[in-house]
Amino acid sequence: MNAPEDSLFQLTLDECKRQLTQAASPLDVVRPCTVGDGVERWSLDRVQTLAASRTKRPTSHEDCALWVPSSGAATRMFSFLQSDPEAQSRLWHEANRLAFGDAWKKEVARVTKGVPSAQQAAQVLWDMFDLGQLPKGLVPFHLTEDGGASESAFEAHLRLWNNVMPNGGHVWFTVQEARRAQIQEHLANAAESFNFQLHLPSQDPATDTPMLDDAGAWITDAQGEVVRRPGGHGALLPLLEQVMTPFVVIRNIDNAPSPSCTEERLLWTQAMVEEAQAWAREREGWRVRLGARGDVCSECVAWLNRAGAGLTSTPTLQDCVDWLTRPMRLVGVVRNEGQPGGGPFWVRVSDGPDAGLVRPQIVEAVEFTHETHDVLGAATHFNPVDMVCILHPGQSLSPFVDATRHLKANKTALGREVRILEHPGLWNGGMSGWLTRFVEMPSSCFQPVKSALDLVGRK
Repeated sequence: MNAPEDSLFQLTLDECKRQLTQAASPLDVVRPCTVGDGVERWSLDRVQTLAASRTKRPTSHEDCALWVPSSGAATRMFSFLQSDPEAQSRLWHEANRLAFGDAWKKEVARVTKGVPSAQQAAQVLWDMFDLGQLPKGLVPFHLTEDGGASESAFEAHLRLWNNVMPNGGHVWFTVQEARRAQIQEHLANAAESFNFQLHLPSQDPATDTPMLDDAGAWITDAQGEVVRRPGGHGALLPLLEQVMTPFVVIRNIDNAPSPSCTEERLLWTQAMVEEAQAWAREREGWRVRLGARGDVCSECVAWLNRAGAGLTSTPTLQDCVDWLTRPMRLVGVVRNEGQPGGGPFWVRVSDGPDAGLVRPQIVEAVEFTHETHDVLGAATHFNPVDMVCILHPGQSLSPFVDATRHLKANKTALGREVRILEHPGLWNGGMSGWLTRFVEMPSSCFQPVKSALDLVGRK
């Protein structure tokens, strides 16, 4: 789906300049979501019971899909290869414990034809991965159990999803347009063997945003045309609208499940999907009851508040019906162990139909101000690990975006310092208006790869 011209995803130059140059209203972060106050903690018995229920009643491939934002390159993973001699030496020393280690050593031997230094080996690896431009999903992440083969991040996601959906189904990886054919070829055999329908959509270039230089002028090319860059992962929201299954599991490409963690990751994925389906049935039950009653009851309002509505007064019947038609998300978070980033917080919404309501939100660290930094420091849980979305296929998701939560940052682009604009983050401002529940998951379900060194010994 292309971004409509009147949507927040396709901004005029004047609107971009206004957002880049005007001070944004600070986000009113009230307090962290904690266990018992916005974060649910399930017993192991409950998790196992949910997972067992789902395996007895497997989901149709038309009911549930996997959706992974995966257009990012591996630049940050390997950037130290250009600048950090100590890290270069550590990685080269651990080559035998890396999924790409054998291929790396063979290429080093071919190129150097002698005893290489760690710096030479690092340069060979940088070249192997297209100067850091290789999509992160194509990077070999895991050694197989017998140590004889490797598994890319893409393949790891397909492997786990095959355990979730053994009869086949839909898998969506959002990719760079220029890399689609390469990724299609890489995944063709696995997709066929697992009976997956593979979808590889790309972010619409119309959602790209321009860049300002330090003098407040647009960055232009040799022809005088304004240069634009991708507007952040929030601009992927129109691609999520393309999914025609009512349940969608979302996880990050770098949180690829390693073979040794498959059992626990599968257990929690099954439990989360089962709980999401039960939650959706509850929602449908309330819609039917409201239609039969013709008025609002306190029990339905309480159900909405347990789903994060934040209502402080009894809504009208129509308002209640509208709340029950919103998209919903069950979000797995982990205990905060000092990772950089945001997490779940109670936020007083400043604009739109939810203005004034205090609702559960994912808030990125960059959205905090000096005045609210103490609230960030009090956080107990970290950003989404796994998310199960409950959608009405074909429903527009734009009405539930908090357009005030666009992000600004200073970056280096085209050799210059620039000011960039990103649309509200996909699960931050992009899903602000969704009904939301946070669930604590084990830290072992969170396997991020921010640096190639994180891949040492991954099996």
